[in-house]
Amino acid sequence: MTDNETALPGSYFISSFGAPYSGLTIEPSGNLIFPTGEYWLDRADIRGTMTVEGDVVLHVWDKMTVAGLVNTTSPSDNLTIYAYNKGDECPRPGFYPSGPPAVNTNFSVDINSSGLFNGRIYSQGPVALSNNTGLRGAVTACQLQMSNTAQIVGNSQCFNPPDNNYQLVVSPERALSLLCERQPVEFQVLDSSGALASQFNGEIDVTTNLTGSGQAFWYEQPDGGTGTDAKQSQRFSVFNGKTQLWLKSEVIETIFVTGQLVSDGNPSAEGQYSFVPFKLQIQEQALKVVAGKPEQITVSARSCDTSAATPAEARDYSGIRTLQLSTRYTLPDSGGNSVELRDKNGNWQSTSVALNFQEGSVESELRYLDAGQTQLSLVDPNCTKAGGCSISGNGSSLDGMDLGDWTRLEGTQTVWSRPYTFALCDVTADNGKTDFSGTASGGPGFAAAGESFSVTFKPVIWTEDAVMPDQSGDDINDIQTTTSAWCNQLTTPNYYSVSGLVTAPIQLSIPGKPASPTGDGVVAGSLGGTLYHEFTGSEATSGWTIDDLSWSEVGSLWLQADADYLGMTVEQGVGQLGRFYPAHFVIKESVVSDAYGSFTYMNQPFSLSATVEAQNTQNQPTQNYGYFADDYRESLQLRAVNAGATGSDANNLTSRLSERLSYQQWDKALQTITTDTLALLRVVSSTNPNVTEPDGPYPVDFGLVVESRNDCATRGCSDFSDKPLSVYELDGATPETAAALVGDIHARYGRMRLEGAVGREGEKINIPVLLEYWNAGQFVTNGDDNDSVFNGQLYFRQGITHPTTNAITASVGDIQVQEGRSASGDLYATEGESGEQVRFWQKLIADMPAAITGENPVTDSGSGTHAGSESQPWLLYNWRGQGDENPSAVVTFGVYRGNDRVIYRGERNMNQFIHTN
Repeated sequence: MTDNETALPGSYFISSFGAPYSGLTIEPSGNLIFPTGEYWLDRADIRGTMTVEGDVVLHVWDKMTVAGLVNTTSPSDNLTIYAYNKGDECPRPGFYPSGPPAVNTNFSVDINSSGLFNGRIYSQGPVALSNNTGLRGAVTACQLQMSNTAQIVGNSQCFNPPDNNYQLVVSPERALSLLCERQPVEFQVLDSSGALASQFNGEIDVTTNLTGSGQAFWYEQPDGGTGTDAKQSQRFSVFNGKTQLWLKSEVIETIFVTGQLVSDGNPSAEGQYSFVPFKLQIQEQALKVVAGKPEQITVSARSCDTSAATPAEARDYSGIRTLQLSTRYTLPDSGGNSVELRDKNGNWQSTSVALNFQEGSVESELRYLDAGQTQLSLVDPNCTKAGGCSISGNGSSLDGMDLGDWTRLEGTQTVWSRPYTFALCDVTADNGKTDFSGTASGGPGFAAAGESFSVTFKPVIWTEDAVMPDQSGDDINDIQTTTSAWCNQLTTPNYYSVSGLVTAPIQLSIPGKPASPTGDGVVAGSLGGTLYHEFTGSEATSGWTIDDLSWSEVGSLWLQADADYLGMTVEQGVGQLGRFYPAHFVIKESVVSDAYGSFTYMNQPFSLSATVEAQNTQNQPTQNYGYFADDYRESLQLRAVNAGATGSDANNLTSRLSERLSYQQWDKALQTITTDTLALLRVVSSTNPNVTEPDGPYPVDFGLVVESRNDCATRGCSDFSDKPLSVYELDGATPETAAALVGDIHARYGRMRLEGAVGREGEKINIPVLLEYWNAGQFVTNGDDNDSVFNGQLYFRQGITHPTTNAITASVGDIQVQEGRSASGDLYATEGESGEQVRFWQKLIADMPAAITGENPVTDSGSGTHAGSESQPWLLYNWRGQGDENPSAVVTFGVYRGNDRVIYRGERNMNQFIHTN
């Protein structure tokens, strides 16, 4: 075929020529429409368009090839193809049995080129998709081959089965209709939550109690059309969860109607409809109201006009009429509140109401202080066949008229009522706190992230507090209902589920952003606990209390309560709850390293790093913590302890750290601490001049603590979950505990020492360099030191025997000690005059040492061609009683005579110049 055509359900497309000719060929320009039904094909070649309208089943005997468009405009489940592979079993794989297995190319369904297929395939033979083809739906085949960019997208009830727990309701359940009008009867399919199943499509069988033909008829439109006899069982379509019908009776009678779904558990619903010549009416359809909220209505007396063809107001029904009111409970089938009307004086009445009718109608208001389905009956006891009431429409009395079994003027109105909203009451954290007004920038702490809290949810009636534009950020208008006024509001005792008939649900949720903090980086987190519930009878009155709610994040959240009830949406009740704070801190990783591998000199910087994570009770990161105001983020402090102390001996070395910082730079859930400038300081015994006292050595462990606060009881504070490090300020005192960092340092009080030297005239005089540390009450050589540096070009000097001197020290650049010592010749003095003594300082710092009173001045090597220093201030020592300074030594030039090494002890004036360090 090459144009638009429609297939006839039940058709068999077969080629009179047999294979390989196709019984159905759709050319690229063709479009074949398949209405609901089953079809049979021997072979099919689809290169054009196949359109499906309704549920279609294709039975393919041999093969189907698709290079066009199949069912691209309706759901996948609307088309099912059974491919029978000519009745044969699944063929053996290709290359069987010698080679690697491959799909047999005798395809039952072959979708190739750029074909698009929307449906379900069940094939006894191989199925292939190749090139740029796509299948949306489901495939079941004995072999499946996919090549190039072909794809299958699962989209079927095979993967997403529908909710089969449906309920069927009819509205209205009871009604009075005039003989000249059609009574609307609507069947609705509700899902398990009580909401309209708007995706449901199916069929419904409708029956009545009628025994005679021609008494009443079903119509599918309010006017016109051809009716079907209501005596016979009739089947109608359900579309988007609804079937709308109209029932018209030709006689005064009461008709009992039953509707039953054809599938999905066959739920049913029943209604009762009386047809009368006159009635009282508010509106034809169910009146949907909010519990407690007055609804504007018009009550009218209705009759058929003089032609008996259409209903009209009985204009001669006027004056003050007293109507009797009664309420029948449908769902639930009992209750304690009645539907009320406002009388002519503005007062609410539930049993008898006086209304001032004008030409057949009167304006009033209706309210119901509860939830559920009810039916209001209105009866005028003074308007009867025998009572002489004028309601015929022409001003004449009812006496003598043929009114069958009609006895009095009455009417019914179905009323569906829902709660206005949910009040959020008795909000309590697991820790007992009830003040939930805190935010990320102020107010009290409420609960730790992940900690349980409880809320009582009450379905309440309407008040004049208007629904606000969306506050919680989910694009739904809402009401904050956590105040005492809301929690003291009247509840709706009938808002509870009736098994198999109606559900009274509540759904809890949070929006995509927290209430606080705000900003682009904040996250919603997840709400844990029981988030869906159906109310019971007692809970509808006193509220449903849930005690397992939790929030994974920190800050404050919007807790939202929603429901759909009887096809109506309950106004969203919301509450802003906070402050939630981290449950604990955890050190994710940390490293502490000695400056020189196995030890660190006191005053020498070493490296320390740590990453701390704020977590909830489930040990998950709380990403919003970094967006808190500073005052509501904890500060972390470092602790240092002498790991060599035993028992409860004082071990706190924190006061000797060079940096006493509080770390509060949280980035989301992380606090990163990194420093390479931290040092454990020497003990200072004097500051002018600066003198330090040797002590140690100490193995030093490090930990982190949260800075102490005095308002944790109200604000809520977070701390480390594991704090194994005990910090004793005094012997036997109660220790502070800290979270331990990985690694330590071995702190030593160190110094660099230069030994005095004596040498022969004209030779380089070796100056030994030693690195020492304090141990067991004395200085010992630090054999672990292979890193300390000296440089002979960097020095201070002071002539001892001569006011000025040309003597220098020298080395081959920077020299590192080995095992705490210099090698011979690494540092040497030269260019001194015979018999001259000079003090040399190695420049570890640039501060020039002071000359003692009466001594010659000190000069700097920097005044010549050399400048700077080898910055190692941790190796200074109080050598001369002048405060901690650079190490120095006295060098004596020319004490030895040259070749014979004979000391000229008898030379005049020689011995007086010999000085030692």
